[in-house]
Amino acid sequence: MKKQLIFILFYIGSIQLTVAQNFIHEFGKFSSEEFQLQRYDKDPAAEAVVIYDIGESHFERDDSGFYIVFNHKMKIKIFTKAGLKWAEISIPFYEENRKYEQISELKGNTYNFENGQVRKSSLDPKNAYDEKFSEHWQNKKFAMPDVKEGSVIEVSYQIKSPYLFNLRGWEFQSRIPVIYSEYTTKMIPFYTYRYLFQGAEKFDDFKNYEANSPSSPFGSIDYKDMVYVFVMKDLPAFKDESFITSIDDYIIKLDFQLSVINSPYGGAQEVMSTWPKLSKELIDNTSFGKYQNASEKKSSEIIDTMQILTKTPIERAKSIERLMKSNFNWNGNNDKFASKSVKEFLASKTGNCADINLFMAGMLNKAGIEAYPVILSTRNHGQIKIDYPFHHFFNYVIVMAKIDSLYILLDATEPFCNFAEIPSRSINNQGLIIQKKGIEWVKLKSKSVSGISYKFDLQTNQDNDSLTQNCKLVTSGLEAINYRNKYTTSYKELKADLLGTNSPASDSISAVDLYQYEKPLEIDFSNKIPIETIEDKIVISPFCNFTITENPLKQPVRNYPVDFTYRKSYMFQSTIQIPSGYKLFVKPDNVTINNDRIKIIFLTDVQKENSIFIIGSYEFKKDVYDVSEYVDLKKYFNTIVGKFNEKFVFVKI
Repeated sequence: MKKQLIFILFYIGSIQLTVAQNFIHEFGKFSSEEFQLQRYDKDPAAEAVVIYDIGESHFERDDSGFYIVFNHKMKIKIFTKAGLKWAEISIPFYEENRKYEQISELKGNTYNFENGQVRKSSLDPKNAYDEKFSEHWQNKKFAMPDVKEGSVIEVSYQIKSPYLFNLRGWEFQSRIPVIYSEYTTKMIPFYTYRYLFQGAEKFDDFKNYEANSPSSPFGSIDYKDMVYVFVMKDLPAFKDESFITSIDDYIIKLDFQLSVINSPYGGAQEVMSTWPKLSKELIDNTSFGKYQNASEKKSSEIIDTMQILTKTPIERAKSIERLMKSNFNWNGNNDKFASKSVKEFLASKTGNCADINLFMAGMLNKAGIEAYPVILSTRNHGQIKIDYPFHHFFNYVIVMAKIDSLYILLDATEPFCNFAEIPSRSINNQGLIIQKKGIEWVKLKSKSVSGISYKFDLQTNQDNDSLTQNCKLVTSGLEAINYRNKYTTSYKELKADLLGTNSPASDSISAVDLYQYEKPLEIDFSNKIPIETIEDKIVISPFCNFTITENPLKQPVRNYPVDFTYRKSYMFQSTIQIPSGYKLFVKPDNVTINNDRIKIIFLTDVQKENSIFIIGSYEFKKDVYDVSEYVDLKKYFNTIVGKFNEKFVFVKI
């Protein structure tokens, strides 16, 4: 039977495990080295460091069968005030149909070295609370007590899971350096898992062996655990998080997927799908394909009342998409399965993305438009690896409609999206079309350039001590969606962004075409600020500090793409009325760069009637830039930051 257990390893070796440095890897104990550690030599600027991070998963059995036990302990040294946030801990756990993973044996200590002695402050588990962050996942959250700069914190807990598909993966890397990370899995011959190892070519240490313990009986066989130990050491912090899909796509980690269930009485059941099998399973699933079929049947009355069957296919599709967006509300949950029946969805008029978009697919088909669900992974959920048909890669559903030989992507969860626009959370490489005729992938991209345009009119008052800024902000594409959402749901925050946190209550912003989704959104605002002076000179920023002020690309090199999600363009136009009694003393030089990667323009024109006209624009011609383009892209950002923040200086005549 043991020969039937194939635990697939991408890297296999037998290397002696060693303990990193002189730190003690035992909960409840500490060493003097931990308090002597004032900074981490391999990253002196680090705000904190993980001294050790150790996890272990094994199987136990009760009357209902096997379940997984996951034990985790870690220790962190806090260096700076910024590092205090690492004392705020979140433990994710899974729930489905009110059946929860159970967190137990939660313990924690904070150690502070004061007056020549170590003072320990213990965590009270009663201070932990649960917070839901997706349809099936929650976090148990708590803050370690008495944490300050120089503290050492440790946490230990256990999770019991009835979900055998949820053998926990392991993140070796973090946003702070990790000195030592170890994960052990103790496998039994009844469950076979495959795993994906990303971010590194090999483990620093690895070994596997049969457990030195008495055999356990189950069914007709006796078995022992097969133990696999994975170790990584001295891992750098994952620092550069700008313009990426998700940190989970790039950090060094392990992911597991249940692939085969082996019966103790002989025979095996394959769990891991092929893509055709996965597609068929979804088509036959009550909460997916059958839900879509039920939606199509229930759509008859709605289609009849809409009186759209005489319209063109594109007009029918637009009407159905707008009806869905206007009459049904997304509850914010992502899932590839519907959460309720069609009848319940129609009664409540709210649901997760699958409830809404699978129903829309049914309606489109009922209206004579060929439509299919597309499953995908949202940007914060990580990218899909198409070589491995893992169910847990997918967490979202949109719709692909075929209209007049064109394939159009639709998502009814976002009311501010124009027709054939999907929200930015859905733009993540590619999605799988669920259809009977075969496996087909579709690229998830925005076809248009999303724009942000500022038009400023700047005038000083008669005394030349204040500057009135009149501005027109125009956004299009996905940027318009972002601003429409801000205007309707976060008006105060948007007002603070545009006018400053100290703007008078009387100052306001106004929107034009807020609900005309097919048109750009215009936001008008104005404010008055003190004039900046240097000695007897007046200094004016032509773009009112609305341009980027620092390069977002911080690292000297980068080993993964720069992903903007969608192509973007920025336009700045400014007319400066020359202050009375002054003349232009210093103006920036003109710049023009135009190639296959970017277009940058900065031009100044001194016009009649004592005014200066400045235009600046930059457009990123790609949504994703390759690793090989990183250095040049970083230089372009430096040009934008330097040029678009230059100021005009005026002196008295």
